[in-house]
Amino acid sequence: MKKICLGISVLALAAGIMWLCFAWKDARDIQERNKRYEQIRQKTAEEDIEFTKTQDQWIIPVDFEALRKMNTDIYAWITIPGTTVDYPVLQNAEDNARYLVTDASGAESDAGAIFSEHENARDFSDVHTVLYGRNMDDGSMFGALHQFEDDTFFEAHRVVKIYTPDAVRSYRIFAAYRYDDRHLLQSFDCSDPNVFQSYIRSIVDQRNLYACIDKTADIQWGDRILTLSTGDASGDTYRYLVQAVLIDGQKRD
Repeated sequence: MKKICLGISVLALAAGIMWLCFAWKDARDIQERNKRYEQIRQKTAEEDIEFTKTQDQWIIPVDFEALRKMNTDIYAWITIPGTTVDYPVLQNAEDNARYLVTDASGAESDAGAIFSEHENARDFSDVHTVLYGRNMDDGSMFGALHQFEDDTFFEAHRVVKIYTPDAVRSYRIFAAYRYDDRHLLQSFDCSDPNVFQSYIRSIVDQRNLYACIDKTADIQWGDRILTLSTGDASGDTYRYLVQAVLIDGQKRD
């Protein structure tokens, strides 16, 4: 009996040591990943991701030239004021899944990067643009989107800003909800006005107690919508979506 108890104790100790090793590795990986993204943020031209108007020119406060020297797949920057979402946006022409496991610096990372698929143009001219990001437990990447599950937070944080080398775009969030994992761009051809209007109605009119929806949103054909898509705790067959409509797009002369 003593030998059995001793064996169980040794196994428990070994399991505990292994758990501590995994926890330490996870903490180290998070620290290194956050450090890399902080270094990327420091490549931007201003301390705050805001824009100002000077002498009739809109200043783009992101040093895209420096970022592209690091990775030519970087083509935009997204920030949601009041959240930790503040990242470069990437797109790889050959591999849509590349930035699921690669961060913006090109390093392997389970957190990946914020990215779009090559079905979307890089100039945000499509009727519907979808950006993807990992749902990280520490709230990084698009893990922060789950804050929009709270009605109060949803109402207080309705702006998404997208910066590209030639423009500043402001979007207003109108919906945040859990959805299935269908491919939105392939499932809804929003270049068709009828499909677009039907899709928007299905969002605004949905009966979901856990969804935050601006029922007053007046979105019509000709508008441009942006979807931010991440994972959901309900499982791999679900996604959590935050959707916004373009309200202002200023291009630099």
